[in-house]
Amino acid sequence: MKISIQIYADIYQKQVENLVLGIQNGEFNLGLTAQDQPDLPNIGEFYKEGCFWIALNEQNQVMGTIGLEPLNEKQAVLRKMFLDKSMRGNKDLNLAQNLFETLVNYTQQKGYQELWLDTPLMAQAAHRFYERNGFVLMPRANVPKTYKLPAIKELKIYRLHVK
Repeated sequence: MKISIQIYADIYQKQVENLVLGIQNGEFNLGLTAQDQPDLPNIGEFYKEGCFWIALNEQNQVMGTIGLEPLNEKQAVLRKMFLDKSMRGNKDLNLAQNLFETLVNYTQQKGYQELWLDTPLMAQAAHRFYERNGFVLMPRANVPKTYKLPAIKELKIYRLHVK
């Protein structure tokens, strides 16, 4: 199987929504809608100051996503990192790492010094991934003031110093 990572185009809006909501609600029972999230109903507009990438298979199906939302000239938020279940744990494709490295390379080019993210408590595989990639757990009180946290009570919040 061949997967390509590319910058988001609006023709993939519905596929991205289906992937994200399927994981949020089908796997984690978060009870979220697209409208509950500031970025999901209009990805192109929300990420115009940052960037959003999709991973496509050979049939142009969205198999993964990751986005970068700038907070200011030094800080940004990693948003919407999701992988189709069939892609998780696939060591040959290593899609999560490739999406993450795409975002980090862009972050470095833009001169950001910190990357922040939030993730639900039950997303333990995601926690391991972020920690393996150098993210450190942070208290909610340390979150930058411009960071819009989701309406989920139990979150883990992480920060990475970008090199």
